[in-house]
Amino acid sequence: SAQTINKNNEIDVESEGDYESAEDELFVRGIRKSESESADEIERKKRESIRISKSIANVGYEIVEDLNLTKAKISTTFCDIFKYAKPEQRYLISGLICSILTGFRYPILAALMGLFFAVLAKLPEGEGMDEAFWIALAFLALAVVSCLTTYFSGFFLGSAGEKMASRLRMSVFTNIMHQDGYYFDQTTHSVGKLTSRLASDAHHVQGAIDQRLAEVLVGLSSLISGILLCIWWGPFVTAVCLIASIIFVTFKIAMSNYLKKRGLQDLQSAEECARIASEGIENVKTIQALAKQDNIYANFCAASAIPHRRALIRGYFQSSIYSSGLCFAGFNFAISYSIGIFLVRDRYTTPQILFQVSETLTVAAIVIIAAATYFPEYLRARLSAQIMFDMINEKPKINAMDQNGQKLPINGNIDLKNVTFSYPNGSTKHLTLNNLSLSVLQGKNIALVGPSGSGKSTVVQLMERFYDIFSGTISIDKTDIRHLNVPWLRNASSVVGQEPTLFNLTIRENISYGMKEVSIEKIIEAAKLANIHEFIESLPEKYETNIGNKGTQLSGGQRQRIAIARAIIRDPKILLLDEATSALDTESERIVQEALERASEGRTCLTIAHRLSTIQNADIIVVIRDGKVVEYGNHQQLLSQKGLYNRMVQKQHMD
Repeated sequence: SAQTINKNNEIDVESEGDYESAEDELFVRGIRKSESESADEIERKKRESIRISKSIANVGYEIVEDLNLTKAKISTTFCDIFKYAKPEQRYLISGLICSILTGFRYPILAALMGLFFAVLAKLPEGEGMDEAFWIALAFLALAVVSCLTTYFSGFFLGSAGEKMASRLRMSVFTNIMHQDGYYFDQTTHSVGKLTSRLASDAHHVQGAIDQRLAEVLVGLSSLISGILLCIWWGPFVTAVCLIASIIFVTFKIAMSNYLKKRGLQDLQSAEECARIASEGIENVKTIQALAKQDNIYANFCAASAIPHRRALIRGYFQSSIYSSGLCFAGFNFAISYSIGIFLVRDRYTTPQILFQVSETLTVAAIVIIAAATYFPEYLRARLSAQIMFDMINEKPKINAMDQNGQKLPINGNIDLKNVTFSYPNGSTKHLTLNNLSLSVLQGKNIALVGPSGSGKSTVVQLMERFYDIFSGTISIDKTDIRHLNVPWLRNASSVVGQEPTLFNLTIRENISYGMKEVSIEKIIEAAKLANIHEFIESLPEKYETNIGNKGTQLSGGQRQRIAIARAIIRDPKILLLDEATSALDTESERIVQEALERASEGRTCLTIAHRLSTIQNADIIVVIRDGKVVEYGNHQQLLSQKGLYNRMVQKQHMD
């Protein structure tokens, strides 16, 4: 193995080249030998954990969606969806025509069968051979045409649905990427909910115009054309044969309405069961540690009893609907023919017409009832369309891609004057920043320290203009940042946070992320400044090494140094460091701190620090408490004041 743990609990590593730290060498050895298997196992477990988390979340999400579907007042109409699908108009119109033509096949089939049975009666007498032959050919032609119209109906409407769903998904995602901090602070805009919207709601909207719409159109076309044809054959016998169809359809509608009314109560009873299951699975280790498995099992069983009983009752009604659907044709023929024999006897109609009318109306009723199962999906499509259209039309207060605003050369002088701010989801009575003022001169390193929740990291959020302040001004080179072009402002600064955000790409792509074109020489130069180049060069694939999802193939210090390299390569005038070393061990902190000191040379640097040892050499240290500046000076000056900073230093056992 790459490492051996000796009796003194120390890690012995064979020498094989120079590395920045022991963690670099261990990582390289793991890559070269057995780390790939370990990483695969870690990644597999991580994916499994994510899958379980998503499954748990989806239980509640689906219940909420069904509750919304039952209770929501949906303003979006089918026409609104069609208007949005205007770019797919050619596919839609072609699919609609093919679906309507497909619906004609059932009445035509019944008509041909009636004609054929009439001709069959003549064959023993030696008549009707030619007529029977042509009717047989007509069956063949009907089959071929039906096959083609069915195929093209599904193809055109399916293509229209896929294209519209893809376009809708991209429009929503693009608008999400333009949103500001206010948007993502809302509980309805959590990562899980937004990704679920993109994944499921676009698919639901697609159901309004894809193959399911074809089934509805086929049913309507079959019903309308069948009734008109039957009236033409014989209105009196048509009225008689409609009796059974009307009774059956009325029964189906009544049962469906009853089940719909039960739906909300059934879903609400299932919600408690899902909540207990979610809580139990998420906290399974705690439950096992406290030996409370029996307790949560009993709660789950008790919560499951009510939805179980309701599901049984619901099953009785659903079985009634299903069984009545299967025997509907038999009942309809029994009623139609029982009355029809008297009509034939009294010469109100002929056997051929009786058969044609009865067959046509029976098939039409079956088809339209089958198509009626689309109705819940139609409601879901309208609800999803309403949600997604609202998301598309939602305008951010600060558009991340807005091209308006000034694009001025930035030197790096920062001024915050009387800044007041609180987060939108917080209390307006408690201000995160309360009349805060501070200045940073070009090229200087200023550090912000203070207790947790004092507002230090908020300054970074405001500098990047993820939010706008309530009052006061934040200026760069004497220009209010609200007057600057937002992308221009963010390109002029770089942020390195406590948890670096890396992507499932190569090291080269992660360092150059956000840059349109960058040479490998510049990437290497940035990596050298970030103390990560030698480590990268020791990897088998060097800069083309894929670091895995969120950089899981790397240690915390390695991820942080790649994030620093990404910040350096942009050549920012302003460097914002938000507790960049607080999550690292001592050795990693030392290496990363060296990289940060190199990166900050010649730049205006605003450092948020929890570990005070990392900011002793800052030009100015600003102590913030409750959103206000309470102390100001360099390290020695603040120690001599014997104030909050001095107490914080003593607490961390610093000299």
